[in-house]
Amino acid sequence: MDTIKTLLVRLQSFIAVTLLVTVAACSLPPPAEPTPAVSATAVPSPTNSILPTPPAATTVPPTPARRSPPLGTFFFYWYNCPQQECNADQLRAVPPGWLTPLPDDPDPRDGLSYSSYNYDWYEQELRTMAATGIDIVFPVSWGDHPHPWFQQDRINLLVQANGVLDRPLQIGMFLDTTAQQGMYQEFVGNGYRFGPNVPRLPLSDPRSGYFFYNLHIRDFFQRVPREMWATIDGRPIIITYTALCCDHIELSGALWRAVKDAFRTDFGVEPWLILEETWLNSQALAPPAGLPSSAEVADGVYRWGTALVGPYTGELRGFKVSSVGPGFDNSRIPGVSDPRVQPRDEPPGGGPVAPGAFLRASLAAIPPDTDLVLIETWNEWPENTAVAPATYTDRDGRPLPPDFYLQIIREWRATFGSAP
Repeated sequence: MDTIKTLLVRLQSFIAVTLLVTVAACSLPPPAEPTPAVSATAVPSPTNSILPTPPAATTVPPTPARRSPPLGTFFFYWYNCPQQECNADQLRAVPPGWLTPLPDDPDPRDGLSYSSYNYDWYEQELRTMAATGIDIVFPVSWGDHPHPWFQQDRINLLVQANGVLDRPLQIGMFLDTTAQQGMYQEFVGNGYRFGPNVPRLPLSDPRSGYFFYNLHIRDFFQRVPREMWATIDGRPIIITYTALCCDHIELSGALWRAVKDAFRTDFGVEPWLILEETWLNSQALAPPAGLPSSAEVADGVYRWGTALVGPYTGELRGFKVSSVGPGFDNSRIPGVSDPRVQPRDEPPGGGPVAPGAFLRASLAAIPPDTDLVLIETWNEWPENTAVAPATYTDRDGRPLPPDFYLQIIREWRATFGSAP
């Protein structure tokens, strides 16, 4: 609580620290206003040289191959199948373990199947990621909430399973900010509720930072060993979901500044903060006098929803984040009044139809100088944005190999940066 008291004094009773986590991370935000890009300044080439001209026979050294950027993916561990909320009729593709114990699970008693209780499930998923070329796993974090099988302590099992890999993956945080809306509503006596028809967390409330940092971010990074942290320039990565959780977004820059300061106090390093672009809308870029905008505090920007709308590269002060997905279909989720569908076999903007065309074209659109690539998602099954092994079919219902989309990613990793 000392951290919060310090933040409240600093932010003068109307700003605090918060972070988003939610099943709403599964519901796509409305189109966002364009995010201003700040490009890296180009270094001019010298026009004159004091060095002598080399002989014509001098061999010009080959141009070095482009580097391959780190590849991350969003990992959803909010499942406990087949016990709770695991109706296969809502899925387009069913993963192994959804209805029956995992194949070759050495001890199915620890969770039975596709479950956040099951250590063997975590290990299998992480090994598959590593074999695909994934460098960073971003578990979707909600902190603690009413669902017992999706509590923050499930990160302990993920860390344990990651530790047995020959080369453990790096772990970053995907802060699903819907959680902050639910935490706040429960705190004020309205029950744990979130969604478009529920009051949002006002960033003008000085307690807002408590739900972002003290109840969420700090505990996550205390559970992940430092040697497993995904970092950029030595700073641990936090990626946020959208700003749909909150009101008074003009105060978001002060909120994230306070989060960074609190993190540095507790861990001795400032996090590398990648905001979803709705945190950089026109309201967020117009803070009250004397307070920073979210663009001044963030270290990167990305777009959530590329599995539906196509590939996107966000740039902030020269740091580029590219996000892609395989397609989208939420038409089988009960209660969705306006379902949205992006077939997996139709490339963004049109073109020849073929299995996996949307993901192939999206990966091909990634610029060669991007700094981080995000796959949306590893296993968000109800919205059909997953790439993990499952019972995929083509548009005519013919079965595809279970690792069909992973092979597309492997092929892209093998060729990206090898050709000019």
